[in-house]
Amino acid sequence: MINIMRAPRNSRSAFTLVEMVVAATIGVVVCGLTLSYMRIGTILFAKNIGTNFSNNELRGSLDRVADSVQSTVNVPVLIDTSAAPVSLGASGSGVGVYRSTAAAGVYYDRLLGEPYIVTHPGGTGLASSTTTLKITISTNVFASPPVPTPGDVLIIDGAPASLRPLVKTVVKDAPDAAGLQSITVTFNAALGSSILWDVSRPKTSKLIRREALIVMPNGTRNELRRYPSFEPPVAAADLTNPAKYTVLTRQVGTAGGELTPFSLSTIVTSTSVAPDKLLNLDFRIRATGFEKVLSNKEVNDFSNFVRINTVIPSRLRPKN
Repeated sequence: MINIMRAPRNSRSAFTLVEMVVAATIGVVVCGLTLSYMRIGTILFAKNIGTNFSNNELRGSLDRVADSVQSTVNVPVLIDTSAAPVSLGASGSGVGVYRSTAAAGVYYDRLLGEPYIVTHPGGTGLASSTTTLKITISTNVFASPPVPTPGDVLIIDGAPASLRPLVKTVVKDAPDAAGLQSITVTFNAALGSSILWDVSRPKTSKLIRREALIVMPNGTRNELRRYPSFEPPVAAADLTNPAKYTVLTRQVGTAGGELTPFSLSTIVTSTSVAPDKLLNLDFRIRATGFEKVLSNKEVNDFSNFVRINTVIPSRLRPKN
């Protein structure tokens, strides 16, 4: 009997070329879908966070603007980026609401405190050459206006509207037993106009400071700046000096018209009644925290900014 020995068969197996191509194709598709979902998720995350940041930035800046404007004692004045007044433009006639031309900013007189009792200097009152006067305030915690500081303006009751004595120095006396404190105020210059009143009648005053809000370009961004001291004349260098202003937001949009968000609405309710004026604010906050992620991906679209269009009244709603 012949025994024929057979070589052992190789038990190892391998993928065919077709199988490898199919597997690689499936892997590429899966990786592509995964990367696509990651890309979409990253963009949505950036848009969501950016929009939240925009909303918070808008609320914060709007609160600051409203707080300032609602503390004014006059109708805000429209100005451009050089601090020059802007013409309101032609307005209609008859009953209705008429909006002025748009401007980059406004200035206004913000009320700091009142009342301050002006001490009668004797005679008929304050002479036009007066550079120093004395005022009295209460030190009661519920009725104490702030002590004047350099740069404030003391508006005296009965004085001409053009009279704006600027505080230079202040010297405080110790409060008396009744809780009243006398303060000697020295101005930058003489009053320039006499203020007459009877010694038997007290005269009050109030403390104001001129401020401004302006949207200023800064490179590729637009900034809403608040100038806490804007008493004329305003130097051109002060407009770009960071020590002279604070930035309320660096995210003002770059679309057309967003550099001029301020305007005034003249409200005529009757031809026999003087019109009222309200400040309009219309601007857009754009997300800036994820600009690289959103570059060319809805960076300026609706889903990534917040827009505000509101009307802000001044404190006294004065008639013009």
